Amino acid sequence: MPSHSTAPSSESELLPSGPNGFITFLYYFGLTSLILSVAIAQSLHLDLGTPTPYQYAFILGVIGGIWGAYFNRSVTLELKSHQPQNLLANLENKLNELGFIQCQEQDGIRIYSPRFLPSLFMGKIRILVQENQVRIVGRAVHIQKLQQSISISSK
Repeated sequence: MPSHSTAPSSESELLPSGPNGFITFLYYFGLTSLILSVAIAQSLHLDLGTPTPYQYAFILGVIGGIWGAYFNRSVTLELKSHQPQNLLANLENKLNELGFIQCQEQDGIRIYSPRFLPSLFMGKIRILVQENQVRIVGRAVHIQKLQQSISISSK
C-alpha cells in the first residue's frame, strides 16, 4: 500500500515544482484587480483617476487571489512504494479517468495533459518515477482529486 506525503522534500532538479501559493496569489490578484478596475469604472461611468474603481477592484482582487491560490497553486505529491511501476500503472488509469493522457516523456518525466481542454487552462501533471517512490507535480485541484481517487481504490 503506498504512503502519501504532500510535504515538499529535497526535490529532484529534474522535476520542476511550479509556482507556489504566493506567486499564484499575486498573479490572480493582479489580473483580477486590473480587469475589474477597468470594468467597474466603465460600468459606473467613473474616471480611472478616481479611487472608487480601485477600491472595489482591490477587494475583489483579494478574493480572486485567494481563490486562485487555493485551487491553482502547484503542489507535489510523493507516493512511496516498493513497486513503483505497479503504482505508476494504477496512477495512469486514475489519470485517464480524470481526463488526462500522456503527451510526452522527457528526461524520465512523464507529462500528462487534459484530453479535452487546452492545458493552458487546466495545467499539466508531471510524474517522475524514482527508486521506491513516485513524485507527482501539478495544480492543487488535480492532485487532490488524484489523491482521493488513489485512497478510495486502496481501501
